[in-house]
Amino acid sequence: MKNTSDNGSSKLIVLVLLFAVIAAGVYLFVYLPQTQKSGPPVDTVSAEPVKEEPVRTTELKDEQTSSQEPSESAPTSPSLVVETKTLNLSPAEAIIPGSEKSSDPAIELMMAPRKLGADSAPIKVVEYSSLTCGHCSEFHKNDFEKIKADYIDTGKVQFIFKEFPLNKPALDASKILRCMPEDKFITFQSLLFAEQEKWAYQKDYLLPLKQNAKLAGLSEEKIESCLQNQDLENRILGDMKAGSEKYKIRSTPTFVLNDGLKIIVGHQAMSVFQDSFNGILTETGPSSGETSSAPEIKEQDDQKQK
Repeated sequence: MKNTSDNGSSKLIVLVLLFAVIAAGVYLFVYLPQTQKSGPPVDTVSAEPVKEEPVRTTELKDEQTSSQEPSESAPTSPSLVVETKTLNLSPAEAIIPGSEKSSDPAIELMMAPRKLGADSAPIKVVEYSSLTCGHCSEFHKNDFEKIKADYIDTGKVQFIFKEFPLNKPALDASKILRCMPEDKFITFQSLLFAEQEKWAYQKDYLLPLKQNAKLAGLSEEKIESCLQNQDLENRILGDMKAGSEKYKIRSTPTFVLNDGLKIIVGHQAMSVFQDSFNGILTETGPSSGETSSAPEIKEQDDQKQK
């Protein structure tokens, strides 16, 4: 009986020891390597910012691209946009802001509105331009005649011309332009735009400028008088300041429709002018006014033919 009990105890001890050996083997060869391979939890946490970094970098690039798009996509011309203002204005209203009137009646006569088109036109466009502005020149050489034929000659639009000189040559040219008789104003303005590269960008710009003025009919004495006329200069600059303050003009050309109902900035595509004019005409209805004969434009055409 005793031998049987001892044998049973021995077998139990052997089984326990065998189980312990097996457990130790499992721990050493299976569980421990997996724990070392996975690494401590802190490594997993520290890796998360690294995973987010590419996302943050991408977002930063997107923000930089977005902030650079206006300068990269912007044309070399002045800001080409159409601003629409919700103002309760009469469709045919055109208020031209100006500086204080001069005490000299001759100055006021020279600074009187120079316009083309019927006074009864439902759309009044005030064009602010600089005679040395290349975009202004391109507008007058390429697009103005079509606007004249489609809108001005048909009594729908009246153009009013205002100088916005951006440099000394433009200011001197503006003074001579204002000294021109009213019936030669548009002809001489068109000539200066057409011949712009031959005088506006020359070091001695006054020589070709004076030559053009003489061809238009001004004497040497009259030209010098205009150039030295400080009251005329102050009046031009005063009107420029008044227009800038009222319409926030910062570049040329700028076209103010019906006292700010719409403002077209820059030499836009013809479709921009057409859409703007047609939109106003649709709201107000066609004008029944008479069409301007515009003899000065005929003179301009004659000058081009010569």
